[in-house]
Amino acid sequence: MTTATLPELTTSPPQPTALAECEPAWDVAQLFPNQGNWSKYDYLDLPGNRLVEFDNGRIEVLPMPSIRHQVVLGNIFVSLRVHVQSHELGTVLCAPIPVLVAALKFREPDIVFTRSAAPEESDGDKYLENAELVIEIVSEGASNRKRDLIDKRADYAKAGITEYWLVDPETQEVTVLELQGSEYVELGPFGLSDVVRSTVVPGFEIPVSKVFAK
Repeated sequence: MTTATLPELTTSPPQPTALAECEPAWDVAQLFPNQGNWSKYDYLDLPGNRLVEFDNGRIEVLPMPSIRHQVVLGNIFVSLRVHVQSHELGTVLCAPIPVLVAALKFREPDIVFTRSAAPEESDGDKYLENAELVIEIVSEGASNRKRDLIDKRADYAKAGITEYWLVDPETQEVTVLELQGSEYVELGPFGLSDVVRSTVVPGFEIPVSKVFAK
């Protein structure tokens, strides 16, 4: 009587046998427009929940937030949403939610407040265009910091968004930018011993130590 020999079990995935098997899935990429040719509707119809911004025919896929980033976001979002809901002041949303800042430009702030109890639907409820407060947790890396500290500051001011919070985990400070005319005026920065207050959301304040609590 003979016994069949079973193949050895392995926990390693099979290795590619050809260089072509290591290439990206180009066929999938070809389903989407080339950079510069994206329309507003191509962008809004993107599947998935990745953070993607749109600027005049081009898209930029943003880096996934770190755990520290998410913790800080949660600390602010929960406090702000509870305050807004308990006083019936409007609506608080968190990313991913595209915010229209120009005719062909969308940004993805971390947290958004609007006075509307039920925000007006835009193209099937896919984006917001009446934000009054946006909050960004500054991302790590030189290019990401430039996007949050400089580029988005200019975009949000041009869009007429009344208040912009810059929350910096690296320095553990919060800066409130208040729109006066066409430019922001800085209030702060506020450190761990301070309390930061909104000029847009009546009565909302949060200790900076709570913002960065682990």
